[in-house]
Amino acid sequence: MSGYDYSVAILGSGIAGSTLANILARHGHSVVLVDSGTHPRFALGESTIGETTYLLKLLAERFDVPELGHVSSFEAVRSHVTSACGVKRNFGFVYHRDGQVQNPEEVTQCSVSEFPNGPEMHMHRQDIDSYLFYSAVRYGADPRQRTMVERVEFTADAATLTTKSGETLRVRYVVDASGRNSVLANQFALREEPCRFRTNSRTLFTHMVGVTPFDDVTTPSGQPSLWHQGTLHHIFDGGWLWVIPFDNHRRATNPLCSVGLNLDAGRFPKEPGRTAEQEWAAYLDRFPSVARQFAGARPAWDWVSTGRTQYSSTRTVGDRWAMMSHAAGAIDALFSRGMANTMQVIYAFTPTLLAALADDDFSAERFGHIDTLNQTILDVNDKLVHGSYVSFRDFDLWRAWSKVWFLGWNMGIARIVGTYFGYLEKGDRALFDRLLDAPHLGTFCPDLPEFQPFFDSLSAVMVEVEASRLAPAAAVERLAGLLGGADFLPAPLRLGDVLRRWHDGSFEAQRRMYEWGRTDSPTPLRRWYDYDLDELLTRTGGTPQPAVF
Repeated sequence: MSGYDYSVAILGSGIAGSTLANILARHGHSVVLVDSGTHPRFALGESTIGETTYLLKLLAERFDVPELGHVSSFEAVRSHVTSACGVKRNFGFVYHRDGQVQNPEEVTQCSVSEFPNGPEMHMHRQDIDSYLFYSAVRYGADPRQRTMVERVEFTADAATLTTKSGETLRVRYVVDASGRNSVLANQFALREEPCRFRTNSRTLFTHMVGVTPFDDVTTPSGQPSLWHQGTLHHIFDGGWLWVIPFDNHRRATNPLCSVGLNLDAGRFPKEPGRTAEQEWAAYLDRFPSVARQFAGARPAWDWVSTGRTQYSSTRTVGDRWAMMSHAAGAIDALFSRGMANTMQVIYAFTPTLLAALADDDFSAERFGHIDTLNQTILDVNDKLVHGSYVSFRDFDLWRAWSKVWFLGWNMGIARIVGTYFGYLEKGDRALFDRLLDAPHLGTFCPDLPEFQPFFDSLSAVMVEVEASRLAPAAAVERLAGLLGGADFLPAPLRLGDVLRRWHDGSFEAQRRMYEWGRTDSPTPLRRWYDYDLDELLTRTGGTPQPAVF
């Protein structure tokens, strides 16, 4: 590596930068991990989903980095990292109307089975990120905390970073994982103005103590599991509130609860001079049942109030550089897809970067698929979240649109789980690359061309509602027709029954999906179900029973 200080500079040492640094350093590449801040520190992106879990497991297996496996599940985190994380056994959605006590019939919930896809967890990110950061350092990454990069200059044979202190670092490649305030996005003026996404929201967030479980202040709704056992979303016309407890199991040691209020910025613009605390108080005044939950709560951090959450980029790769998911753009925290998107990009990016480090071809063209993946992920998630904000105006419309999310959740995880279980069963490393072999990567169903216009047609329904060209009741009927009439969709999900309140994520439901996948799914999907579920059950001790937390 003559003439270079490092092979790769990673800007940003959060979960994305540290994950990549672990892999590169583990494989013997010299890495400098540069960050303007220090660890431990506050970070959002706390609720995991199955895609996050199994991508981390795959990364751990593929690149022989067991630490990535240690942060992939609730029990592994407890064993290897921290006792500060919460458990997640459901996605809960509770609908509220201005000035009214919440109607316990106006709720939806998706359960998360213990096996194969759960339980998920509520990550206490300062512990998780610190663990991965110091693990990367242990593997050999050079940490540069409290280091501000002022500019990066690119030539045909190198990239040179100049820090605020005047130090220069000459490297072969630069990975920007620095998030919203991306060094390269700012330097190259890559942010789209205006941002291209339909979703237009802003956020107030903090960590709190003394948050009462919602189960203790409301009439039971008959949902499959307690609200407090999962990620709770209070939804209302114009926005939603996340409630992510870290103290929701018997072995909990962390009293904090993550809280974030997300508002349609078009309808509820930020008012000059109005503090976040005042906005929070006004929100509680509007919704008495939420106010009961937070009657004894106090913030443990200062409230943060953002401008528009969404941002986008004209391009996300170039000669000798690439931007990871959260540097490329962002939509909204709804459905907890941020970390899953990040790991999907890392999974696709890392093999290409390792090959480039071997043959010295760092051209933008070689990494073009990463730009396509970044942009597709953002556009697809924008359609899903935009449709959700529109649906919040009417509970029945939300129930119908939630089936679109439920569909995407199931289709997205099947191919990742299938790759992981297939590898465990067969030990065939070629299966790792198969996950990237699909014509529409970044979508919820990359293998099926017919899924793409279908998803667009679902999104178009919500655009019509937003423009007042379609009434909510008519939109519910149209969504029911689309979801119930597509013969390539999984029959076990019962998607045409759009007003169903409970989304079944139980083990029995996952077995029905597995059986459909093996026998009745479209041919391109069957490879993701090519493993022996019963053999896996035997290996793990039989049919799973609910764990006691």
